[in-house]
Amino acid sequence: MPSAYLYSVILFGQLVFASTPLFIKIALEHFDPFTLGLVRFSISIILLNLFLLIQGKRIIPQRQDWPWILLLGFLAIPLNQGFLFYGLQFTTPGHSALIYGMTPMLVTIFAIPILKERLSILKAIGILIALGGVIVVLSDRNITLEPDFVIGDIIIFIGMFGWALYTVFGKKLVKKLGSILAVTYTMTLGTLLFIPIGAYNTATFDFFSPSLRSWFALLFIAVVTSGIAYPLWYWALKYLEASKLSAFIYTQPIIAAILSHIFLSEELTINFIVGGITVISGVIITEKG
Repeated sequence: MPSAYLYSVILFGQLVFASTPLFIKIALEHFDPFTLGLVRFSISIILLNLFLLIQGKRIIPQRQDWPWILLLGFLAIPLNQGFLFYGLQFTTPGHSALIYGMTPMLVTIFAIPILKERLSILKAIGILIALGGVIVVLSDRNITLEPDFVIGDIIIFIGMFGWALYTVFGKKLVKKLGSILAVTYTMTLGTLLFIPIGAYNTATFDFFSPSLRSWFALLFIAVVTSGIAYPLWYWALKYLEASKLSAFIYTQPIIAAILSHIFLSEELTINFIVGGITVISGVIITEKG
């Protein structure tokens, strides 16, 4: 696998993931979190299963794989995305980005005993440097210690555990089934698990009330985030250690700041420049570790 191609795909995925909290926040202007989650994932799994049907891939996992698929589905949707949707009601995208900045450390901690990955000094230093850069970048983005945001931050922090474990536990499954099959099966079961949580709100929701802006935001996270970026994340997991892949999460605040500069005319401050260079340096060191 050519490194340039692999890293280009990974960075595209980070571009999508970096913009996702903003689109979720926009969608939540008119959708409640449970309706948003159920509609989003329903659209995603329909598209993924249609893609598999067109491709003619009908591989059925073995019996021993199903408990892992069920676990991964729970980690990815009810735990990770369900808590993210709910938590964003009470906090800001900047706070969620900072919390998710701790994901690589969690992935590394879990990957050592579960995947037998080696924690080199260089890798540890790179992760810590990149995290420091994230904090510097986000220091300009509405990061406060106000108690109003604490509940949302805690909820998102719990959801972050779901993504870290989804990455670590999913590595063996994606090697066995491939990224599209692994994501399709886990998201399908995860969506079924989410139905009891979101069914009542969805059944009573007025689908004519959301604006076109909110519908566009929902379709973005359903089609682009879940339908494209999720499979790309698992695809890259076949070629990189979980801890090294997760280090790219540190680039998300940089990408988010650049998008805000382009589309919202937000100023790129000295904190962004210093923090961005620090993040990139940390990721490079981690990849070398």
